[in-house]
Amino acid sequence: MAAVLAWTAALAYSGASAEPAAAQKTTNDGVYTKAQADGARDLYAKVCLSCHPFTVAAKKKPKDLPLGEEPFFEEWEGRPLQELISVIALTMPNDGSAVITQQQATDLTAYILQQNGYPAGTQPLSKDTAGAIVERPKK
Repeated sequence: MAAVLAWTAALAYSGASAEPAAAQKTTNDGVYTKAQADGARDLYAKVCLSCHPFTVAAKKKPKDLPLGEEPFFEEWEGRPLQELISVIALTMPNDGSAVITQQQATDLTAYILQQNGYPAGTQPLSKDTAGAIVERPKK
């Protein structure tokens, strides 16, 4: 009994919980809604598509970076969605032709997930769920 009390006290002191940790959400857990992704389609076409097709075959210029297939997964697999949202909000488009808000970057990320075959869920992607880790889509 004393050992259990000492263990519980040590956990409390360390900030850890005696409860099992919740599983880390991933992009395969439905972290955006279809409506959210559909709503970003026109913005993606206007601001992103000229440099970021979804397939390697659709590249128009050598520097184009596809947001699908292997180039996307090599860059983003294992990273939280918040990093992708931040890159979009802070650096895109890199020609300065537009300003992307944090919400628009979040919605564009939902569209990127949709186009890569990730399942939609019941709640929109938000700052609260952007910690989800990018995994390859399950088939």
